[in-house]
Amino acid sequence: MLRLRNQVLGTEITLGETPEYSYILEEIDWGTVESARQSYKFINQTGVIVTSTTLETRQIQITGWVIATTAQTMRSRKAVLNGFVNPLQMIDIYTDDGYKISGLPESSILYPTDIQDNNEILCEFQITLFCPDPLFYMAQDSIAMIATWLPKFHFPLTIPTPEGIIMGLRSPSLIVNISNNGHIETGMVIEFIAKGTVVNPSLVNVTTQEIIKLNKTLSSGEQITVNTNDNNKSITFTSGGVTETAFQLLDFEDSVFLKLQKGDNLFRYNADDGLDNLDVRITYSPKFLEVQGVI
Repeated sequence: MLRLRNQVLGTEITLGETPEYSYILEEIDWGTVESARQSYKFINQTGVIVTSTTLETRQIQITGWVIATTAQTMRSRKAVLNGFVNPLQMIDIYTDDGYKISGLPESSILYPTDIQDNNEILCEFQITLFCPDPLFYMAQDSIAMIATWLPKFHFPLTIPTPEGIIMGLRSPSLIVNISNNGHIETGMVIEFIAKGTVVNPSLVNVTTQEIIKLNKTLSSGEQITVNTNDNNKSITFTSGGVTETAFQLLDFEDSVFLKLQKGDNLFRYNADDGLDNLDVRITYSPKFLEVQGVI
């Protein structure tokens, strides 16, 4: 079973495997990902020297059937597909195993005319998607909290006298290990959240010593969000419910847009002052070249 979502319309269509569904999935070809290499060679050199390798796009083809009980129902369900598959609107594909990939339709919905079984109760359709990003992502992002408060408040509530009760404890760890189980490196969204005055928050990769630092004094409730994902790099500042672009806060002398390498990644948060007032949350999604058993 597959779930398709039109990003612009916000509507979804489920391709099921049994007759109670309006649309039945017959077959899906996930395609493959080819590489492109930059290389050079010297005179009389055997072979070449590869300087870089990048990934190309992916094409996905979906074949299914529209199921109906009357000609009017068939027309209605085909009309839904006609508006859903739009070459100008990106479609997300969600699999049963919790993965997601997105693509643009190569054309409007195709109903093959050479299929003799196409009639008022059964009609084949084809959807071909062009995926500019050929990688699979987890449908649900992963979240890592480096610094936060541990709640201690619970019911039933008993407050000893005269000791009182601890309502929360500050997490003692300044370092977190984030495991990227994907096939390649991936970006992340880093949120620096102030619970009091914080001066110049930063995050450093303990292994590589790469750092991203923001030159800003934050007050309680203010937040800086850094997105290091390719094609979506951004820095925003939120205060009083208002969010604005804030690339000017980046310490350009030392900072890099940190990535999660394949495997373990150790990160440490810091600040020039007010470290105990800083919470740091990292959101990320591993990337996969291919996924076995995605249906």
